[in-house]
Amino acid sequence: LTNGRELADVLKLGAEKLLAGDRSHSPGTVITTAYERALGRKPTRTEAKLAAGLVGKPVQPAGVEDLLWSLTMLPEFQLIY
Repeated sequence: LTNGRELADVLKLGAEKLLAGDRSHSPGTVITTAYERALGRKPTRTEAKLAAGLVGKPVQPAGVEDLLWSLTMLPEFQLIY
């Protein structure tokens, strides 16, 4: 799961789509949306704080991609999908 160009391409595309859907590019909105779509819940305060460090301020596409990588590696995500 952690290897492979296919997964990397899907996560990069997902980050681009996530940013395209959020015109404000607010870190909080991007993070909440990613968590709700990936895990079906909002992030905890600790998760939101850590995720904010990943996505950056202003939000960086590479940071959103990193957030998506971290979400897909969670056992919670892998149990859902």
